[in-house]
Amino acid sequence: MQKIFAFIGLVLLQTLILNEVYLFGFVIPYVYIMFLVLLPPHANRVQTLILSFILGLSIDIFESTGGIHASATLVAAYFRPQLLHLTFGLSYDYQTLSIKHEGFFKKMTYVALLVFIHHSVLFALEVFSFDLWRLFLEKLLLSSVFSILLIMLMMSLVKKKLR
Repeated sequence: MQKIFAFIGLVLLQTLILNEVYLFGFVIPYVYIMFLVLLPPHANRVQTLILSFILGLSIDIFESTGGIHASATLVAAYFRPQLLHLTFGLSYDYQTLSIKHEGFFKKMTYVALLVFIHHSVLFALEVFSFDLWRLFLEKLLLSSVFSILLIMLMMSLVKKKLR
């Protein structure tokens, strides 16, 4: 039940509030991928891919973006197990990983990698031109920084609320 509320809450937060925030005129923080971060580390891979596709598609429907969010979220979900292994190592391998109990640096690394993969695909599909490589890099770097900061802030607030 918590997953459903998190899913709906993040979609509404993204579409109703954050999509109206344009930092520097073109930067939008995308925090809806926090849903992927909050999924249990050893969640069923097929279910994770399906949920991530539906999550991205929900954003695409609200924004009329033609599937770029669904594609980016699906790619991020596909690489999620490798990122978990890379970031958390043996605790992921032995299925003892609990992200909420991990240190700040490991969480930040995991979130940053997931956001960077998501945003790379998203902005590559959005810009879709080699002539606009500078715009792509600006959007990638600035949106990633703001998205990572907001996700880490929201995770710390959720963690405090659950105590």
